Amino acid sequence: MLIVAKATMIFQAALLFYFYGKDEKVPYAARNIFFVIANAGCLFLAGGIFLENLFLIKSGVFVLLIHALVDAHFIICRYFQIKSFKEKEKENAKK
Repeated sequence: MLIVAKATMIFQAALLFYFYGKDEKVPYAARNIFFVIANAGCLFLAGGIFLENLFLIKSGVFVLLIHALVDAHFIICRYFQIKSFKEKEKENAKK
């Protein structure tokens, strides 16, 4: 279980560096991958609490935290896209 937790964290970090380095955002379709990985974070957290293993608890919290940051980034980007679209509509309406 410890090896799987390490592999999951490395895989998640590699995906993040790839997506943010390539397009500076995570594509909508790739968010499903992060959702599946976040479910693994829940399992690591539960397993760590059950087995009283601090590394598994930290791994689970790390995976869930990264998923929360990806979702927050997506929501903030979507907010600014909508805001800029509304500003462009107002400018076009004035012309």
